[in-house]
Amino acid sequence: MVEPRPSSAWIIPRPIVNRILTHAINTAPEECVGILSGTARQIKGWHPLPNTLRHERRFLADPSHQIQLMKDLRTRGEEIVAIYHSHPSAPAMPSPRDLAEFHYPDALYLIVSLDTLGRLDMNGFLLQHGQMQQQELTICD
Repeated sequence: MVEPRPSSAWIIPRPIVNRILTHAINTAPEECVGILSGTARQIKGWHPLPNTLRHERRFLADPSHQIQLMKDLRTRGEEIVAIYHSHPSAPAMPSPRDLAEFHYPDALYLIVSLDTLGRLDMNGFLLQHGQMQQQELTICD
């Protein structure tokens, strides 16, 4: 029996979760960054971006890659649904710097941690009233 999905949950296909995790592992010990596209709370596309800072605790998506991706998404009628990055040695919770540097208040802010013992540690947040509010994530097959 398939359980109904809550309408407020963000739907993320398992293959995209696997790509995000692989991107984070391959980039470690530096943070990775990327964009997820789709519609509303349904994530459909994965778009990794180069981290120009190449830093363990900070990221900056390469501006030229990001601009080109945004043009491509607009041409295809897609939108940015989420922005993801990794925390190679910290929990999947936004840092004060993450909050200060977050510029897409309508997008889900997805963080994956590699500081785990073999389990997925991934959380999503929305910026609401100046605070990051944790969101429900549903991983689907």
